[in-house]
Amino acid sequence: MEWLGFVSDAGLCAPTNDSFQTWLRSIDSVHGSFCTTVNTSEDRRALIALYKAANGRAWWNNTGWLSGRPLRTWYGVTTDANGRVSGLYLNYNGLSGKIPPELGNLANLESLWLHRNTLSGEIPQELGNLANLSELYLHENELSGGIPPELGDLPNLEWLWLHKNRLSGEIPPELGSLANLESLLLSDNRLSGEIPPELGNLANLESLYLR
Repeated sequence: MEWLGFVSDAGLCAPTNDSFQTWLRSIDSVHGSFCTTVNTSEDRRALIALYKAANGRAWWNNTGWLSGRPLRTWYGVTTDANGRVSGLYLNYNGLSGKIPPELGNLANLESLWLHRNTLSGEIPQELGNLANLSELYLHENELSGGIPPELGDLPNLEWLWLHKNRLSGEIPPELGSLANLESLLLSDNRLSGEIPPELGNLANLESLYLR
């Protein structure tokens, strides 16, 4: 063979293993891109931590979980083009126990839906590491403790629903830094203190429930 071409824009790429590369070097002219290896082990560990902490065996649907199959085949999990977890949709699925701090390692996560379960304990401050998160739905659980001020570090957050839990303490003024926030629902909790004036900085806010 003298010439090999493939269209990278169509998703085709040349494997990087040694045997293929040896054969490839025997071709005079090659046009295309080489495959890049994306490490999804950190995402897999985070999901396994959730399964163990939230009593995964008792979920109403846990198809694919803990298997070696691609993460996109696990129930409630979506991934991006690189195989990284982009969405976690486990609402109304019988989750109990805790939300593990390892979820804060899902660097590409955009949507986290854990609402309408019986999750308890505190909201991990590590969720403040999810820089790409736009939707955080933890409402209608049994979560307690304070609202982590670290949630104010989520630059892309648009929806923050924490209502109908057992959250206590004051509303963190750091939430006023969520420049893209459109909906903030904190009603039906045990919150106290004053409404922080920093919430007045939420220029894109359309819904605010504090009852």
